[in-house]
Amino acid sequence: MEIFNVGNNGVNLYLLKSATHNLLLDSGFPGTLHDLGRALRKTNTKISEIDFLVVTHFHPDHAGLVQELKNKSVTFVILDFQVPFIAKMEHQKKRLLESRNYKPLIQTDNRCITLPQSRRFLEELGIHGEIISTKSHSEDGLALVLDSGEAFIGDLLLENMALELKDPKSLQDWEKLKSLGAKSIFPSHSN
Repeated sequence: MEIFNVGNNGVNLYLLKSATHNLLLDSGFPGTLHDLGRALRKTNTKISEIDFLVVTHFHPDHAGLVQELKNKSVTFVILDFQVPFIAKMEHQKKRLLESRNYKPLIQTDNRCITLPQSRRFLEELGIHGEIISTKSHSEDGLALVLDSGEAFIGDLLLENMALELKDPKSLQDWEKLKSLGAKSIFPSHSN
């Protein structure tokens, strides 16, 4: 398994390359398809070679490019509890999305899974881990934790910040992450 940060515009996007599939975590802002393509070059991967996309939550910097990637034959995998948040993002952030030439998300062709199904889905890709709900930053938030200890946490507060702020929701999310063996942390907005 290889892990690459292919982020741009202040957002870390992670490409997980197994022996058989490419999974992209988060898509970035709308209108940044060319930036993503340039970042992918360092991994010798083309956008058309991304098999699946999962977003950590529905904010424009994480999910703004979903439809553009789907238009390039990337399969979008959404967790069932995230579905209502598509409309929420599109409504609440309408002006921002329009200013960045956002393509509204077509919902009829997504692959929808539940949290308990996430391990089996990832196994199909040759990735060993699971997706968990992390709702302290956003009610639709999730993290991907690999069995080898890597954790992709989206916008979850880093553990030291959660401890300093004594934020109970964030601390609860960190307990879940640690119970799954999270050791190497891959956040969306810092190194």
